[in-house]
Amino acid sequence: MARARSAAAADLVQLLSSIDHVGPIYALCAEQADGQDLARLGARSFDGGSEPFHFGEVLAGFARRLNSGPLAYFGGSSAPLASADLLASAFAQVRQSSHPLAVVNNLHSSDWIILNHCRTIDRLTQRLPTDNQLGWVLANEAGHEVISLAPSAATRADIDTPADLLLLKGHPGLGSRLTEILATSPEEGLARVNRLCRILGTPGETLALIGRASSHLWSEIERRTSIWVRLFVEERGMVASGRVERGEVLSLIAMALEGWGAQTFMDKVARLAGGLVWDTRVWMSHRGEWPSAADRCASDLGWFEEIADPGLRELTQAAIEAAIPVIMGGHGVVSGGLYALLEGLDARGQMKGSHQPVR
Repeated sequence: MARARSAAAADLVQLLSSIDHVGPIYALCAEQADGQDLARLGARSFDGGSEPFHFGEVLAGFARRLNSGPLAYFGGSSAPLASADLLASAFAQVRQSSHPLAVVNNLHSSDWIILNHCRTIDRLTQRLPTDNQLGWVLANEAGHEVISLAPSAATRADIDTPADLLLLKGHPGLGSRLTEILATSPEEGLARVNRLCRILGTPGETLALIGRASSHLWSEIERRTSIWVRLFVEERGMVASGRVERGEVLSLIAMALEGWGAQTFMDKVARLAGGLVWDTRVWMSHRGEWPSAADRCASDLGWFEEIADPGLRELTQAAIEAAIPVIMGGHGVVSGGLYALLEGLDARGQMKGSHQPVR
């Protein structure tokens, strides 16, 4: 994952460098080697300050150095499929606005943002423990006009989990460095993705989605495929709204899982659909016992033997041993990752039909 994120950051720096009126580009890197790699591509390094890291404080501190004017923030692996045309249009829109304006990739879970009044961040510092809240807080607490770009792989794809990465494979918008990394992806993970691709490309098949999926994604699946979709949507905006931080997340799916147990739950899902894409972070937040980063990564890869958390280990084993392909991850699997998979299949001509069958 670290190599993939570094590759995505390098592709992003190269992309931003190709756009007129953008720059200079600064990079805050946890690893010195990453900073050196990006410096060779023209990025300047800056010090984020002392630990512990707080996103809002670091961003506000950087904005103070600029004093005023426009600023763009991108998470290092937040735009692996963004195009130069899309970003150039967003930069131009912000630059030409006479009033406070921000363009974000996603209002409810921002991974990157371009704004023309950077010092606004100063008074919002404590509301920004992570970048996810950026668009929401600017729109609802700072009085900014915030434009959220239309959902697509270019605006929604982000590499937060191993599944996010695997779902990008084969998309024509991938940068060269990330393409090289994906060529060495774990075969068992790619095998599950390939099984999912066969479901998407087979008329009359059924796919289940669990988690923070959007109505737009549902319509996009129906537009591009000839399959049925079972959609179980819960807790959209749970991070941006602060519900996760306040311990207010509630999930009916999690309650069903608690009542039936992991094995029975997966057996029932397998009766309903030929494949499942699952944003498991809603279940984790409902549960209140957040697994370690290592456990989350192992779960997304299906490596249940390496998971210390007993509940997550049981769920992961049941998912991997299910009769259907199960892709697990964070929000990205029911957002940018699935958009990327659909667009990639379409580009390669692997979709059989493009209209929802009639009952």
